[in-house]
Amino acid sequence: MDITDCRDMQSLQAILFMILFLQSSANLSTCYSYIGIALRSALRMGLHRNLAFANFNYIELETRRRVFWIIRKMDTYVAALLGFPKMLSDQDVDQELPSEVDDDYITETKMDKMPPEKLSVFTASNAHTRLMAILAKVIREIYPTKAVQQIVPGSATPTYVISHAKIKDIEIDLQDWLDKLPKFSRPYCLI
Repeated sequence: MDITDCRDMQSLQAILFMILFLQSSANLSTCYSYIGIALRSALRMGLHRNLAFANFNYIELETRRRVFWIIRKMDTYVAALLGFPKMLSDQDVDQELPSEVDDDYITETKMDKMPPEKLSVFTASNAHTRLMAILAKVIREIYPTKAVQQIVPGSATPTYVISHAKIKDIEIDLQDWLDKLPKFSRPYCLI
């Protein structure tokens, strides 16, 4: 398989498994390169676009969403670890998050709702995706490539300055994220 010419879902999923192996073996530099290949392949396949009007069945539609958002999360996570920028801008994405429905309730012709007493695995996955979006905001706002530096009185060297408003905004995002988690999945506070 020529991974640089990946144009189908099965090949892209195979690359994702390679990336998971590289992540788990702490080979992050190679992992980052493979994520770039996977992301560009996903873009070529239009996975970043919400093409609900296209002629995809429910399984294909959900697979497209799931694969794209997994690649997106990997990009954010590994870029943060290595101190690199994300490869794809938020403005270039209009793909919806995966439906919070487990595979058992999806066929090619229909998607049933989850029973009220059950919670989909994708509820947690989507919560993780939203958390990765907050991490991306931290990278963009707190650790920007072009940092604002100021000379502090009494110091000869420039100091990196972070706006308190930006920190507060991220704290609000985190609290909002926590408030929207299902009750059983919220972390317990000892305070």
